[in-house]
Amino acid sequence: MAPEPMTTPAETRVRLEDGSSAVLTLADVAVAALHTPEDEKYDVLAVVGGKNVPALVLARNALKGRNPANTNVAEMALRDLGFSILVRRRFDNATGEPVRLTREQINNSSV
Repeated sequence: MAPEPMTTPAETRVRLEDGSSAVLTLADVAVAALHTPEDEKYDVLAVVGGKNVPALVLARNALKGRNPANTNVAEMALRDLGFSILVRRRFDNATGEPVRLTREQINNSSV
């Protein structure tokens, strides 16, 4: 028996900064991507139509100015809609090693 093809949803729910939620659609993201400039200074980028655009800015533009709760929420919503996500890795300038956070730092940074 052949495996069923995976389908991408046309919309997903996004938690907003004010605690409410909104619907983010594939069409809204596609239109927003046309008007969202590439900006490499961000650490989380979404690949849309060959452009690397900031995930948080793209989600905000697609939600017509409403802010997602945080970058992770924007990233997960865009991933749910089938977009590839690029995450920049930080390196220590002195040692050249990847930066590793302690468990305490990770726990203190969560929302």
